[in-house]
Amino acid sequence: MKNITYLLITLFLIASITAFAQEKKKDNSGTNPINFTYDYRLYTEMQHLPNGAGSQVRGIMEFRAPLGRDMAKYLGEEAGFWRDIGSEFALRFRAYYNDLSLTTPTGDINSVSGIGDMDARLLWLAHATNKFALAGGVEAFFNTANPEILGSGSTILAPVVFFGFFNLMGNRSIFAPGFQYQFDVAGNTVSRTILDLYFVWIISGGWNWIILNPQIIFDHHNEAEFAMIDFEWGFMIAPQSGIGGYIRPGIGVGYDRPFDYNLEFAIKFVWR
Repeated sequence: MKNITYLLITLFLIASITAFAQEKKKDNSGTNPINFTYDYRLYTEMQHLPNGAGSQVRGIMEFRAPLGRDMAKYLGEEAGFWRDIGSEFALRFRAYYNDLSLTTPTGDINSVSGIGDMDARLLWLAHATNKFALAGGVEAFFNTANPEILGSGSTILAPVVFFGFFNLMGNRSIFAPGFQYQFDVAGNTVSRTILDLYFVWIISGGWNWIILNPQIIFDHHNEAEFAMIDFEWGFMIAPQSGIGGYIRPGIGVGYDRPFDYNLEFAIKFVWR
C-alpha cells in the first residue's frame, strides 16, 4: 500500500506543477461548500486504525448538482470570482466501497470488502452576498453496508447549517463553519454533534488552494469526544474544463478517535 501511496502522491505533484503552465480561465476549484455547482468526484481514503487494530481503504464516488435558479443576482457582480455562488438548492450523493482489514490479538489479519453506508444531502442557500452566505439543510445516512461491519448499523438523519465568510482572512479566502446534529431513525442508537471548521485559501492566481478542516465530534450516546484535522493541497489540472485534484492527509485526536491518521486523494470535475 505504501508504494502505491507514494506513486499517487508523485503523480499528483507532477499534475500540480504542470497546471502552472496552462492558461488560467476561471475558478472551478469546487472549494466553496455553499457554491452550488455540478461536481463529480472520485476519491480514495486510506485510514490507519487506532491501537494497531488494522486499516481501512474506502473508494468514494460523489456527485453534486444545483436544483434551483441561479443566485448571481444576490452578488451584485456581472463577472468575476463571486459571479456565480450557486443555486437556491443543491443535492449531494455519495456511495462507498470499503475494504476493512482488522488485526486480531494473535496478529492475524481478517479482511472484508463490500458496499458501505451511502449518504445524501439537500442544502438550501438562504442568503448570499459577496461577504456572507448562509445555507441550511438535512443530510441522511442510509444503512446500506454489506457486510454490516462496513457501516454504522443505523439509518441517520442530520440537520445541518453552514455559514460562509468571504475574504475575512485575506483575498480569496473562505471561512465556512458548519454545525450538524446526527440522530438515528432506525437501527443502533446515534446521537452526535459535529462542529466543522472549514478554512480555504485560493492561491497562485487560482491554480491552487489550501484547506484546513478541523472537525470536533461530541458522541453523546457513547459519552465520547474526539477531533479529526485534515489539511488539503489542491490544484487545477485543466481549469477551463473544471478538472482538478487534491491530496488530503489528516490525523485523529482523542482517545475515541476513529483513526490515527489518514490520507485521501481525488480527482474531480466541476462545471456550472
